[in-house]
Amino acid sequence: MSESTSKLRSIKCSSCGAPLSLHAGHKIKSLTCDYCGAVMNPKDEYKVLTKFSEQQLLSNSPLKTGAQGKLKGVLFTVIGIIEWCGDGECWIDYQVFSPTHGYAWLSYESGHWVFLRRTRYLPNKSLWRLLPLQSIKVNQQSFRFYEKFDAKINYVAGELTWVARVGDTTTLAEAIDPPYSFSEERNERETEYYLGEYIDAEEIQQQFALPDLYKPKNVHRLTPYKSKFLQPLAKAAKPFAILSFIISLIIWLFMQGSPVTIKPVVMKNLGNGQVESRYEFTINKPKHLIFLTMDTHKANALLNTTIKQKATGKSIVNLGKKNAKTGTYRIDKRITHVESSFIVPKAGVYSLSFIANTQLPVKKVAVTIKENRVGSRYFFWLLLLSLAVMIFSFVSRSSFESKRWKLAGD
Repeated sequence: MSESTSKLRSIKCSSCGAPLSLHAGHKIKSLTCDYCGAVMNPKDEYKVLTKFSEQQLLSNSPLKTGAQGKLKGVLFTVIGIIEWCGDGECWIDYQVFSPTHGYAWLSYESGHWVFLRRTRYLPNKSLWRLLPLQSIKVNQQSFRFYEKFDAKINYVAGELTWVARVGDTTTLAEAIDPPYSFSEERNERETEYYLGEYIDAEEIQQQFALPDLYKPKNVHRLTPYKSKFLQPLAKAAKPFAILSFIISLIIWLFMQGSPVTIKPVVMKNLGNGQVESRYEFTINKPKHLIFLTMDTHKANALLNTTIKQKATGKSIVNLGKKNAKTGTYRIDKRITHVESSFIVPKAGVYSLSFIANTQLPVKKVAVTIKENRVGSRYFFWLLLLSLAVMIFSFVSRSSFESKRWKLAGD
């Protein structure tokens, strides 16, 4: 980027004479030469404080000192680099500087980026006594303890706000609330606290003009759970689930309809062991949903269930034909239970008939008809669909969180 966060100056290394650029402000306490590893004191004319063996440039470092990019809307310059190794992993911390916002850290590990700043907020309990998943609070924000481990410096370069040497060690403890973290760092000299926030790799690549070589690998401890489809679907499904449950409950409690009087009329022997049973009933509220249920203990006893308008003989419901327009209906496999929801064209007397394949007394068939009923079937299916989406989203997120916490505290 062409914009600069500070006035660029340069000096020569007090040890090897290599040219070194200076980017930061007055709080810098050490400058480490990229070439010879000499650690110099900026407060004492860059006098060499210590020196370790020559270092090669880190091949896995996406950024170099002097790189500029915006973090949280503020233009920062990379002024120092430290490589740490601990707990079987290595990562790189970049000290960054802005003349207007001071010093911060940008941490890089396996394609993941975390922006960290020192904080004076203290946790409500000691991190060092916690086990993974136990909670702490920092400035009213809840975090869950993740891990604690020792780390050692493998590489140092550039300007730093403290004197860092290869071989120095520290102990870290971290609690997380993805995408945020709270960490405590202890060494022989001091204890420091940091608040961190996960930064999307694409944002870093765009801001620092990086090639598409540093894509995230695996799940990072601060990676926020994201699902392109499930997350928004689950969020949208929640109000639908609540609404459909409330409506279904109201319908079930108060809108089941009024019972209709049913009168047995005739049982007609059709021969071949079949008997037609017929009932009559009166509908007073047409064009409102009517609900029919029929139950018996004998198999195949409710064949060809039909409802007709008595005055015209017009068929309203015919469950004996697959292509009949019957509204909604359900018949069990043994044909011992029949349900149907339908609407009649006008008030009047209607007949219900069915054919049984055995001599079946009328009293052995339980027939119920209710008018002015409000159907809840669609709300029930909406409830099931909404719950399914929410459950699937929950399972997906749980699987993601399981990967996040798999190595915590090991």
